[in-house]
Amino acid sequence: MTNEGRRSALKLIGAGIVGLAIGAAGGLTLAPEKVREITVTQTGPGGATVTVTETKTIREAPAARLPKDTIKIGLLLPKTGVWAPYAKYGEEAAIMAVEEINDTGGILGAKVQLIVRDELADVVKQARELVEAEKVDFITGVISSGNAMRLGPIMPELNRLFILAGAATHRATEELVYKQGIKHIFRLNVPVYYEGILTAWIAKDLPVKRWAGINPDYEYGRVSWDLFKTYLKKLRPDVEFVAEQWFPSPGTTDFSKYLSAVDAAGAEGLFTTAWADEAAGLHRQAAELGYYKKFKAAINPMGYTAPVFYALGRGYPQLVNGMWVGARYIWFYPPTSINKRFVDAYVKRWGRVPAYNSEYAYTSIYVIKAAIEKAGSLDLDALIEALEGMVIMSPVGVRWIRPEDHQAVHESIIGRTSDEVINIGGEIRMLTDIKAVPPLFYYRSPPDWKVPMIDR
Repeated sequence: MTNEGRRSALKLIGAGIVGLAIGAAGGLTLAPEKVREITVTQTGPGGATVTVTETKTIREAPAARLPKDTIKIGLLLPKTGVWAPYAKYGEEAAIMAVEEINDTGGILGAKVQLIVRDELADVVKQARELVEAEKVDFITGVISSGNAMRLGPIMPELNRLFILAGAATHRATEELVYKQGIKHIFRLNVPVYYEGILTAWIAKDLPVKRWAGINPDYEYGRVSWDLFKTYLKKLRPDVEFVAEQWFPSPGTTDFSKYLSAVDAAGAEGLFTTAWADEAAGLHRQAAELGYYKKFKAAINPMGYTAPVFYALGRGYPQLVNGMWVGARYIWFYPPTSINKRFVDAYVKRWGRVPAYNSEYAYTSIYVIKAAIEKAGSLDLDALIEALEGMVIMSPVGVRWIRPEDHQAVHESIIGRTSDEVINIGGEIRMLTDIKAVPPLFYYRSPPDWKVPMIDR
């Protein structure tokens, strides 16, 4: 990213907001009273400098303690079906975060307990049981956009915070939080602004005029494709959208008829939001059947999740003008100490690199910790106030939680498959031509939901 791009991104988080570093060596804590040596350099008469070391007693408020010994967090993820291996990455990272927090004193004296439920076994029923039977204090997770829209409206009734860490539909924050005023929902991950709008910035510069889509037939696939078409047309009016195909998800394994249809329409480029096993299957079949010799480019914004690149290995297709893939968070970026510490710990514990949902699940636990410690209690209103406007230094980079819609703003990257293959728990084809696009270029913003760099 250019320096100008970084400056633009930083403007989003404003000035005077305190950031919280998360992870095993981070987190917001309140220090007890201490005796400290303070060295002060002063300028004396005539410009001479004088260094004075003083011993002072720093009287700080003692750390607050919660009126309970255990904080319970309910984690909702797909535990069954074809998405279960994918969701496992998130559960592993959440376990790691809980262990780190408990090993360093817990949260204001309370230990953390993680309770995991299957979001595919009726997400509303599972959430109710977590609150009513398990007595959880927080709910996090949820990968399905449809499940996020089912669960979000009942959060005022459950009277718990829902830290959404996965589902991408923009409606969760634009409609439920901003328009309907459901303040219980906070989302940590970039929504379909990434899938549908950031990808338009990539597509506008590709030598492709005729685009086609092959997408999962539910909320996530449809809104991503609609946003891609809308914003690419604004950025490059000469493009055409010649075909759109919808496959049942989860569970589709044969993509030949969808590929044949877009080829028959004369598509030069393919856009797909297939993910997990379906992304691996689609790319493998497109290459084997010769379609990637015909297409000039392909864009799969969720095509570089860990389960996908591990499944394809060195066989991940490459195209002359680009097999552009991403994952909202990719393990080798950004090159910060916080991210390195997280990745190293994950690889050591689980034997492979983390997926994007690993980072989101991990950070969600630490965000709960930060909110409690900032509020000094479990009072719902105080927790909401603590989270609104919070800046978090996390493995994905700087996150700013917008007060208006509770959407976390953070940078994401996308890149092109390269010749380089490394082995960390399995073969991984690396990326080249990495684009780190500032959120300013693709995040819609309240109240008018325009993109500053497009809707001008």
